[in-house]
Amino acid sequence: MALQYTPPMPLNAHPSGARVVKPLQTYREPSAFEIFNACVNDLTGKDKLAKLTQYGIRLIGAVHDIHGFGNSRVKEKYRNLELVDNAVKNGDSPISNGSQLRLILSQTATVFKGHRLKRLLYLFLAYLTRKLAGLLNGLNIYRHLLRAGTVPFRVWKFANHIKHSIKILLDESKSDGQAVKLEKVLQYWTTRDMVSQMCNFWYALSDEILLIFRFGLLLRGKQGGFGFADALFSWAEDHELYSWMALIILGLQKDWNNWLHLKNEESRIILNQKVKARTRRIVGDMQRQRGNKLGSPDVDFEDYERVEEEFEYDHGYFSRLAKINHDKTTILINSVRLTCDLLFDAKYIMHWNMYRPLHVALGLASGTLGFVNCWRGQRERLVAEALAKMREQ
Repeated sequence: MALQYTPPMPLNAHPSGARVVKPLQTYREPSAFEIFNACVNDLTGKDKLAKLTQYGIRLIGAVHDIHGFGNSRVKEKYRNLELVDNAVKNGDSPISNGSQLRLILSQTATVFKGHRLKRLLYLFLAYLTRKLAGLLNGLNIYRHLLRAGTVPFRVWKFANHIKHSIKILLDESKSDGQAVKLEKVLQYWTTRDMVSQMCNFWYALSDEILLIFRFGLLLRGKQGGFGFADALFSWAEDHELYSWMALIILGLQKDWNNWLHLKNEESRIILNQKVKARTRRIVGDMQRQRGNKLGSPDVDFEDYERVEEEFEYDHGYFSRLAKINHDKTTILINSVRLTCDLLFDAKYIMHWNMYRPLHVALGLASGTLGFVNCWRGQRERLVAEALAKMREQ
């Protein structure tokens, strides 16, 4: 019997011709501690966590000042109730036991007993406010320092922009007139990215001027400083609010544009999937009709390949939609955060008479949502790194 050569069979193949499904590889989800550690080691995560803590302390202080013993009326009310309660207990009241006034005093003492839990809460708020005052000042300086030091870098970037604009105006290699050159320079300086850079420089400059005053490197007039120091401090204080408002509006506009882009991309992917699915059904019907006419089997090796390709395509389709939905959620959270910042900043600019705990709660909500987005971003990064390591194995 003559020897017959048998070609080697691929590892992922089956003797019948069908492909063997590869085992699904899994990866370990990052733990909450790993994600938190990644957030703390990130500059944005540090700032958002500090802001969350900062406005949490401020909210406790605001509630204490308005509804607790920080309010002189509340403090006086509970002091009077305590005096009445002690008088009734000790029998110091000159009114007879059966008199109407004695009955009123007894009822007042009963009311005080019903408010003991609230009084303990107010005392606890006062204790927290007093103990956390130093931490609050430290967090204010810490967040200032996280933002500090960017002005020289931004000045260098704007110097390069000015240099590029001068080069366009002095360029004689093209036959463009001065009007065309000026139009190019104007277009260069009015792009959304350039406007965002200018607003960031505006905010950083005013913010770092306030930091100089905070550290005592420049004293105000009443502290023995120069005469222009008060005007400079007022300018920085006002323009920090205006520049922050401009950055918030630009951020909301960017989120809106990104949202529209993701919606269009989602619609395009769904439409392409529907068109391809319909095309596959038509081609499949045509192949079945042809097979019935020729008497060929309904399913062969090519059908296995087509089924596998459809599975892989559907997997990619759902993965892309999941990524778009994740990005849309991130944009939505960021938009709500910016809206909270907008209302918080508008209170100072528009001089609104806003309920103080509500105003502070807007800052707390902004910090919380910012930290949530940072958490989501760090989790996505850790998952991507785990998947990359899994593919390398």
